[in-house]
Amino acid sequence: MIAGRQDACAHNNALWCDAVLKTAGAKTEFHAGFWCARDKALPLYPNIVTLSPKQGADFYAALPDLPKGAGVKDSFDSLDLAPYGFQRLFSGTWLFRPPPSAKRASISSDWHKVATSESLKKWLAGWNENESLHAVFPSRLLERKTIDFAAIIKDGKVKAGAVFNTGPKLDGKDILGLSNVFCRKTWLYSALHDLLEPFPNRSICTYENDASVLPVYRQLGFEPCGQLSVWLKQ
Repeated sequence: MIAGRQDACAHNNALWCDAVLKTAGAKTEFHAGFWCARDKALPLYPNIVTLSPKQGADFYAALPDLPKGAGVKDSFDSLDLAPYGFQRLFSGTWLFRPPPSAKRASISSDWHKVATSESLKKWLAGWNENESLHAVFPSRLLERKTIDFAAIIKDGKVKAGAVFNTGPKLDGKDILGLSNVFCRKTWLYSALHDLLEPFPNRSICTYENDASVLPVYRQLGFEPCGQLSVWLKQ
C-alpha cells in the first residue's frame, strides 16, 4: 500500500527504472523495501531504488553483487552508503502536483506522442547530444502501454520532450511520473506547461536536482514532498 506522496514518487520511479532495465535485458525484482536490477548497469539509471526509508539485511546483501558503476537511488535520503564503497553523486527534491482542476483534458496541436522508431530518433536527438546514450531508450519501450514519450513540435522541430509513466495508485487513482524533460532552460515554464497540458486531471510526480528551477515547478502547481540522493558504486 502506498502511504503518501514521497512513497508514490519512489514507487513510480522504480516502475520506470524497471521498464528501462528490463527492456535492456536485466533481471529485475521488487522486494519489500527496494527494487533491484542485479546483473546489468545502464548509464543514467540506478540498479536499486529504495521504497522505504529503512533497509534490512536483503538490501545490504544486494550491494556487493552490483556491477561497478551501478547506482543506488536512496528515495528518502536516509542512508549512508559510503562505508559500502559508494559515493554520493547528488541530492534532489521530489515534487508532486495534485490535479489542479476538474476540467477536461485538451491537447495542443504542438503536443505529440512519440509512436514510431523514426520519431523516437528525433526525440533522442533533442534529449541528448551524446548519441552513445540513445541506446538506453530502444524503440521497444514504445510498446509499453504504461509509458509515453512526448514531444512539443514547433515548425517541424522537436523543441521539448519528456517521458510519462503510469503507476502506482495513490488514494485509489494512478499517478503519472514525469522524467527526462528537455528544452532550453529559459523555456522551462512554457515547455512544462505544454507537456502537462493533456493531463489536467492527473496527479503527477517528478524530481529535480537543480534548486534554481524549483520555483518554475511551484508556479505550475508542484509541491516539494521529500528529498532523495543518488549514490554510485566505485
